[in-house]
Amino acid sequence: METAPPPAPHDRTEVPGAAAFGKFMRAVQAIADAPGELTVASLARQTGFPRPTAHRIVAALVAEGLAIEEPRTGRLALGPRLISLAFRSWDRSDLRRAAQEHLVALRDALDETIHLAIPSGSEMVYIDKLESHRNVRMASRIGTRVALHSSSVGKAWLAALPAEERAAARLTLAARTARTFTDRAALMADVDATRARGYSLDLQENELDICCYGAAIVGRDGRPVGCISVSLPRYRFEEQPPQPIVAALLDCVRKIANEIA
Repeated sequence: METAPPPAPHDRTEVPGAAAFGKFMRAVQAIADAPGELTVASLARQTGFPRPTAHRIVAALVAEGLAIEEPRTGRLALGPRLISLAFRSWDRSDLRRAAQEHLVALRDALDETIHLAIPSGSEMVYIDKLESHRNVRMASRIGTRVALHSSSVGKAWLAALPAEERAAARLTLAARTARTFTDRAALMADVDATRARGYSLDLQENELDICCYGAAIVGRDGRPVGCISVSLPRYRFEEQPPQPIVAALLDCVRKIANEIA
C-alpha cells in the first residue's frame, strides 16, 4: 500500500522551540514517506524550506543518527537510531503483544495480509503487519500511515468513535484514487453503514487494485483502541465471498478485546 500524504499540522499551544522542532519533524516525515529517492534539494522543494535550512536540518538529523545521506547519490533515508527507537516502541506496545497470537491465526486462516493500526491525528499508523504467503503481496510496512477517510482501518476507527467525536474528527479528504471519498457527507454515510454492519470496506479508495476489510478493537469502556484490516488484491476480493473473511476478522477483534479487558 502506498503511504498517505504528510498530515496537516495540528493546533498546538506555542511553546519555546516548537517551531524549530516542527521543522525537524516535517523533514523526518518527508523522508519516511518518500516513495522514491529524496535528496536535500527535493526535500527543500517538498517542504518549502529554503535550501540552506534544509541542509542544516539534514546535517543535524544525520549527526544524531536520525537520518542517513548516501554519499554518492545524496539519497536520504531514516537513520538507524530513529528506526531502533521506533521498533522499541512497537515491541513494547501492549496492544501489539496482546494481538500477536490472534493476528497470526487470522493470517494463517485467510492467507491474506493483516495490518494492526492505531490512530495518529487524521491518520492511522500500522504497528504490525503479517504478510500473506501468496505471491501477490502488499507494499505497506510497519510505520506506514494511512488516512482515516480512505482506509478500512480509518473508517472502522471513525465508526467506533462516539458520535460527537466522529462529527468533530479532522479529516483531510484528499483524493488518493478516483474512488476516495472527498465529500464529508458521503464519507459519513459510509461510516454509518460501517457501524450498521460491524465492519468497514476500502474499495480501492486508498490504492487502486487493493481492497480491504476492517474492524475496530473495542476496549471494555466501549472505546476503540486499534483496528485490524485484511487486505486483498482486487481480483481475490471479487472472487471470494465476504462472509468467511468477515467472520474471521470479527472473531479476531473480539479475542484481542478479551485479551486487553
